[in-house]
Amino acid sequence: MSKVFFLRYGKERIRVEVPPENVLYFIKPGSFTQCISEQEAILASLRNPVNSVPLLERLRKGMKVVIVGDDLTRATPRERIFPILLDELNKAGIPDKDITVLIGLGTHRYMTEEEIRKCFGDEVVARVPVLNHEWQNPRQLVKVGYTPSGIPIEVNRLALEADFLIAVGSIVPHCYAGYGGGGKAIQPGICSWETTGRTHIMPMAKDLYLHIAGEVENEVRHEIEMVAEAVGLRFIVNVVVDEAGRIVKVVSGDPVRAHRVGAWVAKEVYEQRIPDLADIVVVSAYPADIDYWQGVKPLSYAQKGLKRGGTSILVAPFPEGISPTHESLRKCAMLSYQELKKQVELGVFEDLVCAATLLLHAKIMEHSREVICVSDGMSVEEKESLGFRHAATVEEALEMAFASQGKGAKVGIIDCGGDVLPRLDGLRL
Repeated sequence: MSKVFFLRYGKERIRVEVPPENVLYFIKPGSFTQCISEQEAILASLRNPVNSVPLLERLRKGMKVVIVGDDLTRATPRERIFPILLDELNKAGIPDKDITVLIGLGTHRYMTEEEIRKCFGDEVVARVPVLNHEWQNPRQLVKVGYTPSGIPIEVNRLALEADFLIAVGSIVPHCYAGYGGGGKAIQPGICSWETTGRTHIMPMAKDLYLHIAGEVENEVRHEIEMVAEAVGLRFIVNVVVDEAGRIVKVVSGDPVRAHRVGAWVAKEVYEQRIPDLADIVVVSAYPADIDYWQGVKPLSYAQKGLKRGGTSILVAPFPEGISPTHESLRKCAMLSYQELKKQVELGVFEDLVCAATLLLHAKIMEHSREVICVSDGMSVEEKESLGFRHAATVEEALEMAFASQGKGAKVGIIDCGGDVLPRLDGLRL
């Protein structure tokens, strides 16, 4: 009798069967019980913020407020947070007409009107403008200076024109920043591709691309926060959500201090202990499964639970293929880490954001003996261009993996891998 597991695959769940003697671990986000309602938790956070006076006391009539919210690649329950936040701004004397929501796309594709309405909710869209960050339009960007390390700060002009800048998002593991949330809404959320590229390429200096995820304090995070401070981020509303999308923690207030409070809660939810490294890891990319640009994150996290030379099985729908905005990801994915690093150092890559993703991808391919991809949204040719092997089903992928690793291979299974980090004490890849 096989052990049966279910993994998130887009809006569905797919069945995975593994012989019990081969199962090493099964991990997914932790779950916590809220003793109060989500609305009460959000209001309590706004009125008792971290290292800040309450939001109501930070505002005055006549202010123009811009709220940065994340895009459809993030699982933040925007439609449940924003109405409460808008009402609180109204109580402070800021009418809806003086509020704008700016979608922190980073360098992701622009969201459609239908997607905006679905993500933010009908009420929010009816009350205030909800606008894409037009990172491809230089007229919408303003250079405001440089960080101490020399990174140019170019940001959406709407944020600079605001009297008060707020960021709403979720705190989850992130491959470049350690954890999402906080100032990351500004950089990369509403900055230029150059600013984003220069921060994303930072891990290359010390070859840290598989190591930063889960590190609350790191050089990239600190650089992001310097950008956010220079732009004028004044207040954040960040949440930690569980597997079912329920809010288990809300932190508001100072963009750095509040973020750290939330990040330590996020570690309890998303960093899951494993008994040992597996020979084979099966990882569901959810919720980072719209394209491989997002899917590289869960695949990189899975390496923390896999022996070097093991087999990774990536399971995701990827309806938008490899990436709709970064063509070089497909064209250059077969280059080695050292080849890519040399090209970056020589200035060959103009798109440093894509270069960073390619470097992360190359590190994954160095660590894994093979990557087998189960995806309806990516063609066989697309998978092969990334260096992946194609499998039509998880069952087929496991057969291929056992053929490579041996019948006695130990299997780790990760559900909701876009948010989960395997944690083995003392692990260093």
